Amino acid sequence: MLLKIIFSLFSVSFIPILQLDLISSELNIENQNNSKILEIKKDLKKSRDRIISTENYSLDENSVLSNIDLIIRPYALSSDQIPEWWSEKQAYDMSFVLFNALGYYSGLNVFLEKTWEEKILEGENISKEISLGSSNNKKIIISPYVDDFKFQVLTPKTRGIGIGIVAFNRKTCTNETFLSTKYKFDSPLDLSFYMEDITSKQLLVKQKSGSSLNANLLIGGIGGGKFKAPEKPIKEIIYNSIVDSAEGLYCSLTNNKKCIKYYQEREYKFPTVEKKSKKGKKDKSC
Repeated sequence: MLLKIIFSLFSVSFIPILQLDLISSELNIENQNNSKILEIKKDLKKSRDRIISTENYSLDENSVLSNIDLIIRPYALSSDQIPEWWSEKQAYDMSFVLFNALGYYSGLNVFLEKTWEEKILEGENISKEISLGSSNNKKIIISPYVDDFKFQVLTPKTRGIGIGIVAFNRKTCTNETFLSTKYKFDSPLDLSFYMEDITSKQLLVKQKSGSSLNANLLIGGIGGGKFKAPEKPIKEIIYNSIVDSAEGLYCSLTNNKKCIKYYQEREYKFPTVEKKSKKGKKDKSC
């Protein structure tokens, strides 16, 4: 009898501890997700401040789009070359960033076709019923593609000043990152639906300079300096591309003719095509 009483007391005190641990774990996950979203929105704002210019058009924030549900699919590759940063998870992560970028515009109902977490659950044969939007709303599916990616380090530019046996050299290392993306629209239940594809081509140029001091002696030289090119700005180019694309998507959805014209007629910058060196060897000191 005594053991039964002790066991019942132990059970009563033990269950709340398990529940508290579970609640604490769920809160930690929620806090991590909120922190991640806040960081994404902060980086998206930086990209908007850098690249969005509405000098050629203005947005109509009173457009009514509440009867439309936008469904974003994971990104896909449309080129044979696979960037070294690409992965299946990256495809879902980029869609999540686009989801948050479209959240900047009021009146949009935006949904992800599938999250990375849901993809993992599928792999573990854990089914989950998901309803996207309202059954009364028109569905527009956005299919995003990575068309092209290129990263290159340009031949460094060097300037030197010699004073007697001392030479002062300054070298500039430059790299270029290029990302081209495309967005297709579809509305499965509306055979008459048509929207022009949205294209974004972003070129990001980074430079870093360094100096060295050399002593040119009769038997040789001493001194020098190390030069390094800037690191690959993968995250920055992806965010720039997504912010630019989200703006174009909103303009198309609201039929903003001036904005659509701007996106169709704008001129893009492309990576530098370097001439082959007459010496035959490229300076790879960067």
